[in-house]
Amino acid sequence: MIRLGDGVYLCFLNGHRLKIVYVGNNICKLYLENEYQGTAPFDYVKRKLTEMEKKWNTSNIRGYQFKELRSSIDQLI
Repeated sequence: MIRLGDGVYLCFLNGHRLKIVYVGNNICKLYLENEYQGTAPFDYVKRKLTEMEKKWNTSNIRGYQFKELRSSIDQLI
């Protein structure tokens, strides 16, 4: 999650862009692909998105190249 100025947070999760705008008094507005989705408690949303980012971390997969699987028996022969 990236924090921009004026209470705006951006998150790229599972191929979707999420925008969270902190309004005040622990309330935030949620936007999915720049389409308004509703309001929610800010601390809950931030905690859940951070957990999801850690679970679904795909940054390590980007440079992966397919390698053929071989059994250990094939390598010994």
